Amino acid sequence: MTEENSKTLATPQTGTSVDAVQAVSSKRRQHTRQTPQKEQRDFQAITNCRNFGSSHAAKREKCPAFGQQCHNCKKMNHFSKSCKVRRQFNQKKYNHRRSVHELEVEDSSSHDDTFYVDGIEPGKCVNIVNPPASRLEEGFVTLHINAIPVEIKVDTGAKCNVMPKKLFKRISSGGERPVRLSQTPNLVAYGGSRIETEGLATLMCSLNGQNHSLQFYLVDQDVQPLLGFRACLDMGIVTISPHVHLVDRESSTEEILAEYKDLFTDELGELPVTYSMTVDPNVQSVVRPAHRIPLAMQDCVKAELDQMQSLGVITTVSEPSDWVSSMVVTHKKDKKQLRLCINPKDLNTALKRPHHPMRSVEEVACQMSGATMFSVLDTKNSFWQIRLDHKSSMKTTFSTPFGRYRFLRMPFGINAASEVFQRTMEQLFSGYPCAVIVDDIIIGGCNAAEHDANLKKVLTRTREINLKLNPAKCKFRLNQVSYVGHIFTSDGLKADPAKTKAISEMPAPNDVPGLQRFLGMANYLGKFIPNLSDIATPLRNLTHRETAWCLYQQHQHAFDTLKSCLSNPPVLAYYDVKKPVTLTCDASSYGLGAACLQDCKPVAYSSRRLTDTETRYAQIEKELLAVVFACTKFRDYVYGKPTIVETDHQPLVTILKKPIHTVPARLQRMLLQLQRYDITLVYKKGKQMYLADTLSRVPNTDTPPAMENESFEVMSVSYISTARLEELRRHTAEDEVLQTLSSVIQSGWPAKEHCVRSLVRTFFPYRDELTLDNGIVMKGHKSVIPRSLQKEYISIVHRGHPGVEATKRRARGIIFWPAMTADITAEILSCPVCNSTKPHQQKEPLKLYPVPDFPWSTVAMDMFEWQGKQYQVLVDSYSGWYEIALFHDATTCTVIKKLKKHFSVHGTPHTLISDNARQYTSQRFKDFVKQWDFTHVTSSPEYAQSNGLAERAVRSAKELMEKSHRDGTDVYLNLMNLRNIPRDPTLGSPAERLMSRQTRTTIPIHSKLLEPTPKHTQQITARILNKRNIQKRYYDASSHPLQALKMGQVVRMQTPKGYDRLGVVKEVNREPRSYTVQCKGRTYRRNRRHILPVREPPPSQHNPEDINSQSTNTPTKVSSNSTPCMPQTHPPQPQSISAELIKHSVQSPVKVSNAPHITRSGRMCKPNPRYEK
Repeated sequence: MTEENSKTLATPQTGTSVDAVQAVSSKRRQHTRQTPQKEQRDFQAITNCRNFGSSHAAKREKCPAFGQQCHNCKKMNHFSKSCKVRRQFNQKKYNHRRSVHELEVEDSSSHDDTFYVDGIEPGKCVNIVNPPASRLEEGFVTLHINAIPVEIKVDTGAKCNVMPKKLFKRISSGGERPVRLSQTPNLVAYGGSRIETEGLATLMCSLNGQNHSLQFYLVDQDVQPLLGFRACLDMGIVTISPHVHLVDRESSTEEILAEYKDLFTDELGELPVTYSMTVDPNVQSVVRPAHRIPLAMQDCVKAELDQMQSLGVITTVSEPSDWVSSMVVTHKKDKKQLRLCINPKDLNTALKRPHHPMRSVEEVACQMSGATMFSVLDTKNSFWQIRLDHKSSMKTTFSTPFGRYRFLRMPFGINAASEVFQRTMEQLFSGYPCAVIVDDIIIGGCNAAEHDANLKKVLTRTREINLKLNPAKCKFRLNQVSYVGHIFTSDGLKADPAKTKAISEMPAPNDVPGLQRFLGMANYLGKFIPNLSDIATPLRNLTHRETAWCLYQQHQHAFDTLKSCLSNPPVLAYYDVKKPVTLTCDASSYGLGAACLQDCKPVAYSSRRLTDTETRYAQIEKELLAVVFACTKFRDYVYGKPTIVETDHQPLVTILKKPIHTVPARLQRMLLQLQRYDITLVYKKGKQMYLADTLSRVPNTDTPPAMENESFEVMSVSYISTARLEELRRHTAEDEVLQTLSSVIQSGWPAKEHCVRSLVRTFFPYRDELTLDNGIVMKGHKSVIPRSLQKEYISIVHRGHPGVEATKRRARGIIFWPAMTADITAEILSCPVCNSTKPHQQKEPLKLYPVPDFPWSTVAMDMFEWQGKQYQVLVDSYSGWYEIALFHDATTCTVIKKLKKHFSVHGTPHTLISDNARQYTSQRFKDFVKQWDFTHVTSSPEYAQSNGLAERAVRSAKELMEKSHRDGTDVYLNLMNLRNIPRDPTLGSPAERLMSRQTRTTIPIHSKLLEPTPKHTQQITARILNKRNIQKRYYDASSHPLQALKMGQVVRMQTPKGYDRLGVVKEVNREPRSYTVQCKGRTYRRNRRHILPVREPPPSQHNPEDINSQSTNTPTKVSSNSTPCMPQTHPPQPQSISAELIKHSVQSPVKVSNAPHITRSGRMCKPNPRYEK
């Protein structure tokens, strides 16, 4: 009801089924209008004073309230009845109550046409047949208009009936017509807003079988129809009773809980809102893989997933999703129940927060002003009671070993959750006698009756919005309650003694350093302490060197005075939700200290002593434990808002930036507890951490409470046998380096690297990740291996002989020691099995041999077999002309005979290139070369690419012979045709380049074309060179130069079976990429591509049981094309193709460079050739 109309509602005398309501009449607010002249003159002399609450002479000194003190807010110059604070409290408390919206109908022509209408609510014009009981309790009745049931709100504060025009059209039978008023009245709402009327309609309404003719003002808005006070009296819905009955009975807590027991069930509530996430499109989405789960936990995790799915919290995902978070499994304290949530660290970086303002404690205190009894309600699974839309739900997808799931309800951990929940609760409880901060609701009352009435209203509203409560954390009907870190009492707001317990119970220092720390804390807050210098003078005198340490009464009094100043205003500040929060925390060897600050003023202090187990933590673990302690202790202040946390341990700043699964298990459990808070860790020098440092060194002696009733499980678990674990622990205890490292980890790392002992200085870059776990040094989840076990562990991770990079990836995930990468690289490069089975080496850049200046200067030959017969092909490098000759036997004499035949036709070439077949390396062939006076060059053994000209001619010859055979044509006739096909206008045909003319074929040809036409050899040479350069460019795109070898280097030589021959480089030939390798007493000349450098022992020191020795135990027969190098003193020795290149080019001989140096990390450093001398 409005304050203008509060009639007593009583049970109607008629037999109506509507619930009875009593109305108590009161004075209605009058709206008067003054005359233009007389009343205006009165206004100039008389003023309506808001401080007095009535009218008085228009001078400040004439106001009766001037100079008087308000009993409500204790301020001057106004009475308590006109107090703004009280008026704001009453307005918040009653103004926005559901179904209370006062309207005035104001006619511009007459004051008598003014009406007051209550209960306007938009969007609720709904026809129902049987309203539920809850609607009857709220004052709704069902009238039958034209046989159509219509739900109408009973408003005893309304002077007229109101109906939306849209509803009138729906229920109108056609006979009713609204009357257009000559002067349209306006509906004036409580607060001044106006709504125009569209007319007046008379409708026949039926209630409980009785008909009534009612007039309704029509409005062009979608509002709830109202039944005014006069109509309610005429229809017998309400009656005015001359008696007011005061029921003085208090409801017990048990009765309230029994009446609203449905609010405290295990069911999941669902608020009537849906949350839609907004993410920054510029942030890259992240997809996290599923972590492994211990076998013993898999059934429990799957059962919990099924349970959450049955409750409607999560559901499976089959469609692609851009965001996938990792799953976090928590064990509750009883170790029997699990709790599943996500790690939304990646999603939080992209999520846009709504930035809804949080209510301050002062605002809640004003609303609770005058209350003597309080209750606090705590919501159950608060965030899960808000549903997500589909797009937002897809962003909460998380991966599990059983597939992907997504949250249907708002998950814990996202940084916007608390603000979204705060905004939702404020909207849903607007106008109700309560205050809400996140998931805590406080209700107050001036007496027990008012408190119980307010509590029932809030609980009824809680039932309407389907909000579930946690009975274990709810508090009912108390004279004082703790709420968001403050104590609400009948005397007003008080500071929670727990906030200052760390200061008030701090013992007096027993030495000068302890006193100096306390004075440093006092000086840090000195600007808030009046007369600090005078108070602290006796204590400062004790810090002088010439003063003996002795605490007298004046010293104890000064110490107690300073403690009182630190734990009371103005030093101690009230918490303000609107201001930023800073936590400062520190850990000593035996205690934790923390303080919550706002505007550099302390809001709360806290400290505690470490348990016996915690004293053995590494220093980095103690420091992170202090952060967890601070956030947990001050949860009411930091939960749901960005918070800065100060620490003097710089490695912690790095730890918080790393993925959780990469940090050690103990740190991981602490980090998981911090996921619910939006904190930013900043480094601050220890000498500036006055508050936290002092509190941590003088901690409370109370037993530390359990910080969380749940423990966190590490999802990526590596199993290790007990024997292996004991072996690792034993070798760690015997390792001098790791024992020194363990003592440094426990005592803390120095700030500078040069201050660290040289024995463990290599571990300094990893100091933020090193911890101790049952005698084993850990780097994150990885065990630090002692030197005595490093070689063994390399063998273990190299099982199956994976490559260098694969082995390093395997080792990096489970073990660690400095220079581990270099040790693994060196060990694998010396592995005989890996070296013997390596694939072919990368091809090197193409080397072009010089283009001849004239035809038949450089020719290449090779032998091939086709259809069981031996053939020889001879090709000219300049013209591309090739000859084919059939061999009946592939002897040296036959080869020489064929060559003489070709040479007698075309002449003797300057250079003949061939492979290393026995026909070309025999003494008879050498005599032939000497007799006919040409140079014989052999290609690299086992490297056909070095005689590519002949190999390409062999392929062309085979294709020609095969095609001629298939179509039954003459192969030589086809060969003649191919020799006359021009390659391009500049080069012409092979016949034209060799003979400077075309040859006559079976095709008719003009005699002019058969005449010799001299070709410009320079143009042809340039054209050939250009084409070969193009080939080289494409070839070199996928090539890479190999490192040069040096004499004495251990290598492996490639054979058809792989790199199964271990040898030593005996000579670096003067030809590029050519080396002489000695294997088992025999020497071989090989191309660099067929030689693999290894780090194995030389063959003389090699283990005879090695796999390579086993594969080469039997004598190896030298094939015809893989002969050992002949002595260089036998002239004329055939030259290699590289020698011919050097002869015709201006390139300088290749110098032998030193072998590449491999650093400890495995990186190869090539020496600079300028410094070889």
